[in-house]
Amino acid sequence: MQPCSEIFDFVLTFAGISTIDTIVVPALNRFIENVYIYDMEIWDAMEESFGEDRHILNQSLVFISFATIQSGPHGERKCTVNMRLLAYNIFKDGQPWGLNIYRCWNVQCQAPAYNMIFHTHGKQYYGRQWVETKVRYTCLQCHMTQKGIPCPSWVHAARSQNYGRVWYQWPLSVAQRREIGIIQ
Repeated sequence: MQPCSEIFDFVLTFAGISTIDTIVVPALNRFIENVYIYDMEIWDAMEESFGEDRHILNQSLVFISFATIQSGPHGERKCTVNMRLLAYNIFKDGQPWGLNIYRCWNVQCQAPAYNMIFHTHGKQYYGRQWVETKVRYTCLQCHMTQKGIPCPSWVHAARSQNYGRVWYQWPLSVAQRREIGIIQ
């Protein structure tokens, strides 16, 4: 979160390779309607509109930067900018916890997520506890296998009726990038 001096509602963008109108527009319409017609908070509308739409999150990550404004006791306004990414957990497509930027932990390898096979490891949880499910991966490049990898603490389950939706603050810190194998 960063303080802001200019007031704005939100900036919404999609982080996929392509954006197909027939998939994006229905969720975008619901989002605009929830914010401006039903007066929902921006993040609540985001989770409600995009978090419930598996089709959009299968295609693209959704990034939003939004301001929350609080009025102080003397009429002063405090504005805080939040930058969050909403994603969908898809093990079979190399997106554990929605992180398509995951890398092999082998320092000599550093293969990207699309060169890794992810599976659940141990007990698979459902419902609100699904993020407690651990992961194992096998790197197709160096053949290293890692087991029992927990969900990073900074990845949050989205408030959704469907499991698999996550959100996290963006951009990731250096420590967070290291936690998912990105060494720079």
